[in-house]
Amino acid sequence: MRAITLAAIPAAFLGVMASAPSASAWSAGNCATGTFCVWPEYWYGDTDMPPSVATEGEWSGSARGHIFYNNTSRDMTMTYSLAKDEGQGASHTACVSRGQGTYFTMPMTVTDLSWRVDDGTPCRW
Repeated sequence: MRAITLAAIPAAFLGVMASAPSASAWSAGNCATGTFCVWPEYWYGDTDMPPSVATEGEWSGSARGHIFYNNTSRDMTMTYSLAKDEGQGASHTACVSRGQGTYFTMPMTVTDLSWRVDDGTPCRW
């Protein structure tokens, strides 16, 4: 009986993981084609929330970010930090593939978007 119970746990976990949306399943929302967008709050599906950043190229500044989507034709490098650190905490970078997007589990401050220099490594998102 115990072996059956223990076998059911991984099976249940795999079922949950299989139903979780992947980054490629994230909606572009109201992010126009050719634009990289960052939204200040969480949403799922369609939205009329204006993005905190909507750029057709490289950008730098400071914008609250909870969701992002790269609707451009190129991969981009995004620099960000925890919003609670008000730009004073550690800075992180991530590559965001074209046509991909996802969300941060905590609000972030996005500070830089630049075209990715292809070094042969795959993008994180």
